[in-house]
Amino acid sequence: MTTFTDDDKKLIKEIRERIGSLDVRDNIERRAYEISLASLEAEPVMFCISGQNVDSEEHVSTSKAVVDAWVEEWNQVDRTPGEPLYKTVPLYHHPALPASVVPEGLVKAVRFYEQVKNENPPVGTGAWKDAVDWVLEEACQAVNTCIKG
Repeated sequence: MTTFTDDDKKLIKEIRERIGSLDVRDNIERRAYEISLASLEAEPVMFCISGQNVDSEEHVSTSKAVVDAWVEEWNQVDRTPGEPLYKTVPLYHHPALPASVVPEGLVKAVRFYEQVKNENPPVGTGAWKDAVDWVLEEACQAVNTCIKG
């Protein structure tokens, strides 16, 4: 989940309070997008093996190909039927925030909003309102998850 600053949380609260009206200001909408999509621009800085009893720094590399090779080897040795035990996991870094993941629901909501925005004039009803409400709901769920830990 994305970690939001106190300012981001205040902004989301303001959006929630104002979303019922027809007056959704461009700068608030823009900032909401920035918050929602910030981690989509991030590139992995390292890769690690995720799986049973693998929590060591020895299993981390800046090369995805190296970690993929380790994962393939470990899964061949293990040979457990079904889902492989070991997987390559990307690790992200942000200078001001810990590594974050945008919830899939929020990504879908923002994409839907973009589609509605491109196809419909901005109004406070119908698909437009549904799209805005969905983005807000998903963003608030992400904030609540981060607050609760």
